[in-house]
Amino acid sequence: MKSKDKIITGIFCAIIICIYFIAGSYKCVDSNINKIYKVYLDGEIIGAIDDKEALYNLIDEKQQAIKDKYNVENVYPPNSLEVIETYSYNTKTTDLNTIYNKIEELQDFTIHGYEVKMSATKDHEAFNIYVLDREVFTEAIEDFILAFIDEQSYENYINGTQGNIEDVGIIYKEMGFVEDISIREKYISTNDKIYETSNELAQDLLFGFNYKEQSYTVKVGDTIESVAETFELNPQEILIANSRYSSKDSLLTIGDKLMIAYVIPEISFTYEVNEMKEVEYDFDKEIVRDNTKPSSYSEITTPGVKGLARVTSGYTVVNGKLSSDVKNIAYEEIRKTVNQVTTKGKKVVVSWGWEVFEDTGTGWTWPTIDRYVVTSAFGYRELGGGKKHNGIDISGTPWGSNIYAANEGTVVYTYSGCPNNGSYPNSCGGGYGNQVVIDHSNNVFTIYAHMMRDIPVRVGQYVSKKQVIGHMGNSGQSTGTHLHFGVSIGNPRSGGTFYNPRDLYR
Repeated sequence: MKSKDKIITGIFCAIIICIYFIAGSYKCVDSNINKIYKVYLDGEIIGAIDDKEALYNLIDEKQQAIKDKYNVENVYPPNSLEVIETYSYNTKTTDLNTIYNKIEELQDFTIHGYEVKMSATKDHEAFNIYVLDREVFTEAIEDFILAFIDEQSYENYINGTQGNIEDVGIIYKEMGFVEDISIREKYISTNDKIYETSNELAQDLLFGFNYKEQSYTVKVGDTIESVAETFELNPQEILIANSRYSSKDSLLTIGDKLMIAYVIPEISFTYEVNEMKEVEYDFDKEIVRDNTKPSSYSEITTPGVKGLARVTSGYTVVNGKLSSDVKNIAYEEIRKTVNQVTTKGKKVVVSWGWEVFEDTGTGWTWPTIDRYVVTSAFGYRELGGGKKHNGIDISGTPWGSNIYAANEGTVVYTYSGCPNNGSYPNSCGGGYGNQVVIDHSNNVFTIYAHMMRDIPVRVGQYVSKKQVIGHMGNSGQSTGTHLHFGVSIGNPRSGGTFYNPRDLYR
């Protein structure tokens, strides 16, 4: 063997021998190190143990009350507990019961469940929901949806079996929630609100997490509408809270208990609608004088006939509330409107030789063009909060279309300082946006709100029935093109009492 090869071989053997002795030495040192587990809570060490599983088992064994409360098989450590394996010459460990007592004192134990995350929206902050079982959330969401849409329609939408509209009907589109919703498995703190049943969760989602339930015992003469009025509720809120009743015309049983609660949803279920329906339009009432007839004479000489049209509309619904921005897609006139004409005789009052003709009043005309849709009725329309709607909202007619004086009178107030497009909420014009108020004498006033700012009338001006006083807009506290039309006894700007504008046309 050459000397060079001998040198290389010697070096290799030396390396092998060194590795052997180092490994042997390490093995000797390792035999004196103990494996232990350091226990941390919220990042702070609270002790050391030699058996991690023993701690977990102790926690599980001692929490029978939690197991009984939630009907679960296992209880787990807090989410902030960390048990880290380490090696140490120090063999001293902490008693398991001491560790357990510290954990119980400082933190809450957990059970297996699901965390549901709800994203923030313009109406709600982000929040989390905790449920024992995924099905609890799934069923609660379905119950929430069915509070605002009938079950058959929902099933048809889900199954794709809605079919086509022939004469009248509704097609639902784009159902979903405004919020982004995600669900994942998680060990949930027993100090958190954990929903065990879908019914409890559905009620909280519908009526708000802080709602207080009260009940009412049905008495003789009660109807769903009268009970709703008593508690300043929308009748729909009575139906949502008492699902055994299908409509506001359902008969109540004397002695029955009704749940009374404002509907203040924590999430927003929305869908698009295409609806074809037949709409009746009120006729105007006209009065003509026949001076050849005695003053006592009064006869309907032309009977009024309501107009009838088949209208296809598109609109959005959020939590049962119809958007004010209705788009008319198609319009087919079925029957023309014929105004009612009443012929009255001459009424004469003799005063210093003069004959004074005294009018006995005229009928009211609708304040918009046809093709309108009343999207919000008079009364407690808002779900949650008992806010009364002091008029009706009329939509469906195009942006910029005419708004008419419902009867002759004197303009007593106008406001045109708001942008044509408003929002919700928006306080411009006191929320009414651009508006006109007319005094019709006999202490009867009408108000026309959310108009465009190009108001063609001025304060003090006398206007005739059917005169153009403004145009359809979306100003003030508004979510779409519509007219808010109100009627009051007394000036609405100084304490007048509102009543249903529909009563003018009956």
